[in-house]
Amino acid sequence: MTASTDASCVIHLVRHGQTLMNADVRFRGRRDVPLNRVGRREAIMAGRTLAGANLDAVYASPLGRALEVGTALAAAAGLDDVIEVEDLVNLDYGRWEGLTAAQSAEVDPAAWQAYLTDPEHATCPAGESLAAAADRVVNGLRELGARHPGGNVAAVSHGVMLRLAVLRVHGRTEPDWQFRISTGGSLVFTVRDGIVRLASHVPAGSRTDSLPKATSA
Repeated sequence: MTASTDASCVIHLVRHGQTLMNADVRFRGRRDVPLNRVGRREAIMAGRTLAGANLDAVYASPLGRALEVGTALAAAAGLDDVIEVEDLVNLDYGRWEGLTAAQSAEVDPAAWQAYLTDPEHATCPAGESLAAAADRVVNGLRELGARHPGGNVAAVSHGVMLRLAVLRVHGRTEPDWQFRISTGGSLVFTVRDGIVRLASHVPAGSRTDSLPKATSA
């Protein structure tokens, strides 16, 4: 293991690359949608970006699009395996899965408004609450930190899960919790003594240019 200067574990939390449903701006949720050509290029670029990070291990959501990015990261780091972590899996969108933002609003307007404005109390219709998903992903980061004190790891998850991790650890990024994070992009968290902190800067009001892109995951 490559030790850092203290006992903190550095975790590069990576968003998977683009899929066809990203391009169509639809919620993927738990569907196992593969990367498209752009997403495969983004996976390679993510590997190159983190090639000098001295990664000790690569973890990923069990969905194929995340595992494919994890494989690219592991190859660039000279590692043999990608380890699946259930806590990194995408939000369960329930009845919204496969839908656009406009279609989701039609299914349950009240739930949709809560999703946009009150994520701590929002639940996807017949799906997962955002608070539970936020707790889940942060718990996953905490466990990875416990496995690699003083180390450096990558963990591949999904766009909404990165945003929810920030929401839980850092608090809301005003005026909106749905900040921009590109497919194939990443944020850095640190874990020490069970405490998860955000090391990346997330500027306030940095949401994507249009609502559907901001809410796709």
